Amino acid sequence: MKQALPEARNQSVCSALAIDFTRDSEVLQVFPSGSLLSSQPGQWNGIHFSYYQHSPHEIPETISNQHLILVHLEIPTKAEQRLDTKFQEDQFQVGDILIVPAHTPHYARWDTEHRYLILSLDPTAFLSAVRSTESWNRAELLPHFATSDPLVHGIGLALKAELESHGLGGRLYIDSLSTTLFIHLLRHYTTQKPMLPAQEGGLPTYRLRQVIEYIDAYLDRDLTLAELAVVAQMSPNYFTQLFKQSTGFTPHQFVIQRRVEWAKRLLSEGKLAIADIALQVGFAHQSHLNRHFKRWVGVTPKIFLNNQ
Repeated sequence: MKQALPEARNQSVCSALAIDFTRDSEVLQVFPSGSLLSSQPGQWNGIHFSYYQHSPHEIPETISNQHLILVHLEIPTKAEQRLDTKFQEDQFQVGDILIVPAHTPHYARWDTEHRYLILSLDPTAFLSAVRSTESWNRAELLPHFATSDPLVHGIGLALKAELESHGLGGRLYIDSLSTTLFIHLLRHYTTQKPMLPAQEGGLPTYRLRQVIEYIDAYLDRDLTLAELAVVAQMSPNYFTQLFKQSTGFTPHQFVIQRRVEWAKRLLSEGKLAIADIALQVGFAHQSHLNRHFKRWVGVTPKIFLNNQ
């Protein structure tokens, strides 16, 4: 059931409690307990992750400076929600999301255990994800009650797994996930449907060469999507699409493949231990190298070495 509430929006905003959902100290003003798992403020560019498990609870009306994307997990939960002046009773199912744009008053009450993720998005980073047309600068994220979105659900779980692995995938992996999330939200949950420029033929040859040379020169570093896009002189999203057209891989996949190839060369030389090779080519540790090496080569580094 959806209905408009009689109070004016400006009165609602004035009475709402301002909360920074990237900080547990502020979240505890309205939630019964803090997050079970979260990224650190500023750890990831433009996105913050929190995982919660709460008993039945009611939160007062709040507003946030960030866009909030709630991703429901595991247990179906009945909840009453108010977004701005609209009220709705929802039965949240696994994979449902709730979108609360920045500065939008939000109230909620649920009567069963509630397990969910909150992705807090910086509005400036959100709008800067793609600068392909001027219309992006005018696009506004719209509030949405419970709606199924497998892609956002999957990205949320991938971010959770990345935190649980202590950042094994690296910054380029997080950048790829956040850019995918931003573009998906811009395409499906904003006031305007952006018109992306046609992408044919991939990156110009000279720019592709510059990017690959940069990757090879800094493979041992925790590369980011933003710095690769700067080398290509285009937005991160546009770069990602053209790079994949040119190589068949996302930037993150390509970097992993180059690291594996470098590891193969070092293994063939036989001068370094496998653990040392893993660190030299940019993997976090030997197990990290083992996993990706077997995926790309078909055997573990040890078996590859024994066959030389």
